[in-house]
Amino acid sequence: MKLWFEDWFESEEYLKVYQHRNSEEAEILVSFILSQINLSAKAKVLDLGCGAGRHALLLAKRGFDVTGVDQSANLLSVAADEAQKNGLHATFIRDDIRTVNFNEKFDLILNVFTSFGYFETDEDNFSLFSNVESHLAHDGTFVFDFLNAENVRHNLTPFSKTEIGDMVIEQTRKIEGKNVIKEIALHQNGSVKNFRESVRLYSKEELITAINNSNLVVEMIFGSYTGESFDEKSSSRLILLCKKKK
Repeated sequence: MKLWFEDWFESEEYLKVYQHRNSEEAEILVSFILSQINLSAKAKVLDLGCGAGRHALLLAKRGFDVTGVDQSANLLSVAADEAQKNGLHATFIRDDIRTVNFNEKFDLILNVFTSFGYFETDEDNFSLFSNVESHLAHDGTFVFDFLNAENVRHNLTPFSKTEIGDMVIEQTRKIEGKNVIKEIALHQNGSVKNFRESVRLYSKEELITAINNSNLVVEMIFGSYTGESFDEKSSSRLILLCKKKK
């Protein structure tokens, strides 16, 4: 049975629906990350769950040696085309971010824009952290950017309707068990396409424990892409900057 993201991320409509999550938003996060860490000019960067390469391409523009990994051939094609069009050196690989293996270490590893919590079991989800630890350089930094589960639980918008050109987008959201579910109906030219998103709502404590269990330690916690302090009730994001345990 296909997992939800195998259909959704391969669709032509995915990037249209999320076009508001643009390069300007990615620039804010990338600039913030770089303000918090010291990366050498030739640092190696690994973006796990890179999607269409918004963050990877911005880091490549700054001269870093960037590798992006994702399971979506569709999104990787967009990323590779953008890199070529802009003369950027970045490598994009189709693989599972939990098990992809490199014979090198990275100075910065990213898992951002809620590219996590897509699988049925904790073991499957948390295996990402073990893979990160095995590829992180001794003094490297792992940046994990996830939704703030508590904020989602208290401020979920049950229904929204927007229009992009001749497409009407209806999104229905609910919490079902331990997951937040989004049903997406795309109305265009008299037809309807339906997609689904499902993300496990992990608390800050659950994530920190899992990260610690993977021989990593959380050094800084933020609640937004501009570096605001994390507040469990009001913060939109949970951003963890992690290092290897000494």
